[in-house]
Amino acid sequence: MTLCDKCSSKAIIYQRYSGMHLCQAHFDEDVHRKIRESLRRTQLFGRGERVAVGLSGGKDSATLLYVLKNMFSRRRDIDFVAIIIDEGQGVAQARLISQMLKVPSVISSMHGATGTRVKADLLIKTAQENGADVLATGHNLDDEAQEVFLKFLQGDVEGLLQTSAGRRDKDPIPWIKPLRRVPEKETRLYAITHGLYHHRSECCTLGWKLEVKRHLNGFESRHPGTKYSLLRSLERILLLKEGPINGAKPLSANGK
Repeated sequence: MTLCDKCSSKAIIYQRYSGMHLCQAHFDEDVHRKIRESLRRTQLFGRGERVAVGLSGGKDSATLLYVLKNMFSRRRDIDFVAIIIDEGQGVAQARLISQMLKVPSVISSMHGATGTRVKADLLIKTAQENGADVLATGHNLDDEAQEVFLKFLQGDVEGLLQTSAGRRDKDPIPWIKPLRRVPEKETRLYAITHGLYHHRSECCTLGWKLEVKRHLNGFESRHPGTKYSLLRSLERILLLKEGPINGAKPLSANGK
């Protein structure tokens, strides 16, 4: 039996990028640390906020809502609403999660429309209509690294800077991604161990994004920390463009 490197408990995960075996308690602590760091950089939670959380019913959004709800459980000035976009699947699971966490939910249909841009616009619109001050979505480290890599390949500098800022210029409210430092493998494990996720068929990645995902996973397998390096390079670009936020520095290879 492999033991946690921080205590004598049984390890449930080995992080190749950090070289650490972690038990359930220290794994949870590590995930929470990464989320708190991402939230601190947004500078949004020093005062009361109504937070809309995009909830698909999948592992990432379920983990996000669960952690945020518990993290701010003592803050009476912060409340949550789950925004569920009806794309033809996942609605029942998303409603079940929102009910389990006692978070009110709003369902908005795409009415046959498709595409990530349409979904993004609908998320923002629904969040604003429900009095939200900020929108949070469950984009994890893999999502962010793939987006950065794709923007580099396409030479889309404007899109790259908007990705680094965590929002689009036209958005009426801030859009944050608290899981952007948490690898997809870890959001899945967190969701499973907390009873938030059961495997279901999810949307397939197609075209360029599928090829980028395969290449990045290959790089990460051979060179652990590659995805963090991509995110770190993006944050350095933003520091050069806008300057540090409260003295913030780009994250290290282990997400710190």
